[in-house]
Amino acid sequence: MSVLYLPPCPTDCASPQQPVSFSTCAPEYHWGEVSAVYVAPADLLAFDLTDLDEWLDRLADTGDDMIRTLIGIGDMPEPEVVEVPTSGDRKAYSSRQYTLNFTIDETNDVNYAWMAMTGCNTNYQFWFETSDGILYTGGPDSGLEGTAVFHQVIPRLRTELVTFIGTFKWQSYFAPYRIASPMA
Repeated sequence: MSVLYLPPCPTDCASPQQPVSFSTCAPEYHWGEVSAVYVAPADLLAFDLTDLDEWLDRLADTGDDMIRTLIGIGDMPEPEVVEVPTSGDRKAYSSRQYTLNFTIDETNDVNYAWMAMTGCNTNYQFWFETSDGILYTGGPDSGLEGTAVFHQVIPRLRTELVTFIGTFKWQSYFAPYRIASPMA
């Protein structure tokens, strides 16, 4: 499971609420499309995710302990969660299974080798960025930890691109931590 920011959940029967903010005149919206995923070994050491220099020191297309930048198009649908009825008319909930769908359309030999390695069933640490510059992470100093599995899709028509289509999956009780991306 990923190490994620934990909201201040009660440990008793209290039901505190976090503040909310809605604006009639200047609402804040965030747009869809995951445009980049940053992938590293699962054991990459923590660092300050808000510091661009720390990112730049770690971003590289080669090197075993470096963070790879994947460019593509993706989305994160609603996570799967199981509701289990328990005694006393209570309910228990499983951790959420998150899935990030991602398509890579630059299918050169180097990227093909990366895609093929996802068949090794290893864990990765990853971060993903939306087109409006929001970076989703596992917390203030770590990525999400989970699996990545990609496959090549060859279309029937000559006028369509070959793509690598895959998923990043992780489990957590809470939504991913998010910050303004220092790379945006």
